[in-house]
Amino acid sequence: MNKTQKILAGVMAASAAFFGFIVVRVGVAQPSETLKIAKISTEGNAHLGSKAYENAYPLEYNSYMKNNLMMPSPTGYGGSQAAHSRLAEEPEMLENFKGYKFAIQYDDDRGHTYAGKDILESKRRPGQKGNCVTCKTAYTKDVFYDEMGWGYATKPFDELAAKIPDDGWFGCASCHEPETMKLRVFNPALVEALQRQGKNIGDATHNEMRAYVCSQCHTEYYFAKEDGRVTLPWDKGPTAEQEFQYYSSGLAKGFEQDWVHPDSGTKMLKAQHPDYETWSTSVHADAGVTCVDCHMPYMRDSGRKYTSHWMTSPLQTMEASCLKCHDESKETLLARVKTIHDNTFKLQRIAGNTVAKAHLTIQKAMQAGAGDAQLATARLRLREAQWYWDYAAAENGVGFHNPDQIARTLGLSIDLAHQAIEEANAAVRGAL
Repeated sequence: MNKTQKILAGVMAASAAFFGFIVVRVGVAQPSETLKIAKISTEGNAHLGSKAYENAYPLEYNSYMKNNLMMPSPTGYGGSQAAHSRLAEEPEMLENFKGYKFAIQYDDDRGHTYAGKDILESKRRPGQKGNCVTCKTAYTKDVFYDEMGWGYATKPFDELAAKIPDDGWFGCASCHEPETMKLRVFNPALVEALQRQGKNIGDATHNEMRAYVCSQCHTEYYFAKEDGRVTLPWDKGPTAEQEFQYYSSGLAKGFEQDWVHPDSGTKMLKAQHPDYETWSTSVHADAGVTCVDCHMPYMRDSGRKYTSHWMTSPLQTMEASCLKCHDESKETLLARVKTIHDNTFKLQRIAGNTVAKAHLTIQKAMQAGAGDAQLATARLRLREAQWYWDYAAAENGVGFHNPDQIARTLGLSIDLAHQAIEEANAAVRGAL
């Protein structure tokens, strides 16, 4: 055997040893998603809480408990700090939500583990109905809906909440079938919204389910007039403009407003958190990248692959969430996101303040003698302007989920608010 052959033989031996080690390593430490499905206790509805999964799925459970962390956002927007009031940061909200409970308290969201605690301690909770429990617990489907159908929606919130143990709020069963761990939808409102579009949740692909499990809560909704059921206004499309058309077309079947603003006399709509809708027309959605890919990336622990259940900003897990697809540096990506956040928040503040000015301008027009007929157009413009501002403000991505769409939406808000102001001033001139 000559020298070259000896070198090649040595390389091949080393390669065989290395790859043999990898094969053994992978064989011993299989990805957690391929492990045998554990049996979860159903005693006392234990499977609807999270503690029942702690020993069976420790990697996922321990990462889920990281949602208890309260951390600032790397860009300075959002984050999960305790008692971070948006009313203090954006005082125009006090005028825009005047007469509605969001003017009492409006804090930034904390982690999913606080879903029960935060709603129970909310200043907005007194007097709320059972429909407000819908997104907070798997008890919604497996107990309340299965027993009462949508009848639970008009029950007192406190009556239903009393039936949910401390461990029974949002948890594993909110997204997984306890017996198979397959992704599932527990919110009947999403099932109905898809049915109206001719879609069957049972036909959804796995990748679609990776977005649907989030969309059942991270979406705009309203309470139907006839029975209080949670309803998703998706029938005309997912954008802010299409959802406003839904509310204006009669499809809401008697639902006209969330409240009437006491200063302007305008019938107002309150946007919730249309994260799914905003994402659904984004470049990430077009590429097949779902909520889970960014907010719940794959991780490894001692050779075991698992899905992180720390549902946080991707900026907290950039190596796993962003850099697996993007070849830019971490610093470049962070700077890009911060630019989007800076620009979006500036536009949002301009829109919010212009909307607030429109409320006060219409109020002055009323005081000057302008009547309802003269102010009808101004109020319609204001209703739409606030909807667009609120759609962007209530969306949790601060523009990032879809920068182009959110910028357009805020631009429409600013324009329509100015139109409302001009119409109100014209009404005063007509009243003189």
